[in-house]
Amino acid sequence: MNQLNSVQQIKMSEQITKILPKSAWQKIIIHENNDPLVEVKKFFRIKRGLIPVAHKAAYFVRKQVAEKLIQASEQLPEGINLVLIEGYRPLNIQKKLWDSEFQKIKNKNPSLTIEKIKAQLKLIVAKPAPLANHHCGGAIDITLAYSDNSLMDMGPYILQTATDKNTFPMFSEHITEAQTKNRKILRDAMVASGFVWYPGEWWHYCWGDRMWAVYTNQIECFYGPIEIN
Repeated sequence: MNQLNSVQQIKMSEQITKILPKSAWQKIIIHENNDPLVEVKKFFRIKRGLIPVAHKAAYFVRKQVAEKLIQASEQLPEGINLVLIEGYRPLNIQKKLWDSEFQKIKNKNPSLTIEKIKAQLKLIVAKPAPLANHHCGGAIDITLAYSDNSLMDMGPYILQTATDKNTFPMFSEHITEAQTKNRKILRDAMVASGFVWYPGEWWHYCWGDRMWAVYTNQIECFYGPIEIN
């Protein structure tokens, strides 16, 4: 199987739009194609750092993903640019994020059992083990900005100060008309370049990993866990 040549562009109408259980991901067979991690450089329509992420690997993705990001940026209307928030995420960073959010939920709800806390946590943060998507290099968190680098209003992002997680889903009923429109601008450009979006988080897109396979009714993917020096 030639994974890269056999991949077809996924139209939005072909993507599953409801949130699927994480158990579905465990069934995906990974045929690693060894596409290397590369740094996404500052491109004239791709910006970095407008939403700070505190680790140096954040702007690395698989080579094919980087190429598709450039393609997506070229699909956007004039005066609008892609903003890469985070791509690759090492396991130690994923664990810190998991532990931090776990403690926040525990402090806010001291009567909850550990299992109930984990059940809530899984809805907003991927569990570090056995495999988190950002550790495969095919997942990206992304948003939009105007040419003056001011962020477009897409609704709250998980790493920003936000209390209403009801706004996170792609088609949330708790967002404004402008936010709905802006999400569609991003979604259309990303889908046109072959990316798949996660229904539970408007900012999360992927290509080639297990989530990409699950939400496009495939049984195999070609990006598994990868390490970075």
